[in-house]
Amino acid sequence: MRFGSSTMFLREKPVTAALDLIARSGFVAAEVWIEHLWRSEETPELIKQRARDLGLTLTVHATSYDVNICSTNPGIRRESMRQMEESLEIAVRLGAQVVAMHPGFLSSSRASLETAWEFLLEAVAALDANAARAGLRLGVEAMERRAKEFFVLPSDLRRLFQRAWCSTGLTIDLAHAQTVMNPRDYLAQIPAAKIIHAHCSDNALKQTHLPLGRGALDLPAALTALGKNYDGIVIIEGYVPGQGESIVPANAEYLRTIGMMR
Repeated sequence: MRFGSSTMFLREKPVTAALDLIARSGFVAAEVWIEHLWRSEETPELIKQRARDLGLTLTVHATSYDVNICSTNPGIRRESMRQMEESLEIAVRLGAQVVAMHPGFLSSSRASLETAWEFLLEAVAALDANAARAGLRLGVEAMERRAKEFFVLPSDLRRLFQRAWCSTGLTIDLAHAQTVMNPRDYLAQIPAAKIIHAHCSDNALKQTHLPLGRGALDLPAALTALGKNYDGIVIIEGYVPGQGESIVPANAEYLRTIGMMR
């Protein structure tokens, strides 16, 4: 596996500044969050060139703030899809090959689960076709156990991949898995061959995402289990406001300490 870092650790600064820090820390990849790119107002072409100069492979995290492709409100659902499609277009301009996306969530505790699944399958079908035309891989992210999330359990993942998608696979998040069960058990129950992308952070009972080494997740065991069926990029997450400049290199050092990164 190869390790990268989310640019959101430095969300207060330009994306290119995040790329510089990620490369200096020894990572070989960076995940550009669409919201970070919009906030920084840098062009995808500028970011693509900086990543190329630094020798970084780019992946993209599609828009996720205030959007819901499974909303019961048709206007919100349409706008969410528009922004997802824009995320794919930006990924092409960045020269990225993989886009992680959130699967949407229930609009309320009383929303119909089956209707949400209908919306999810409809959205993935459209995005899968667009990704295929653009030469992208789309990784639907398995979410954490919390209110209104419905793409969480191993059985949920198996349900999505009962269909044969052209360009869509699975983004696994080890911290999300920890909210369900031991990540090693989780990985053993999901369609591991469908994993095309991965996120990793530490995890604690009251906080899903933490910098590496600051939580209760057995990271060496979880990463070893992931590596049995996956040999791609693992993006490190765990944003803490204002601490990105120290956390990114500390995450890299932690991975070196446990023998996962040089």
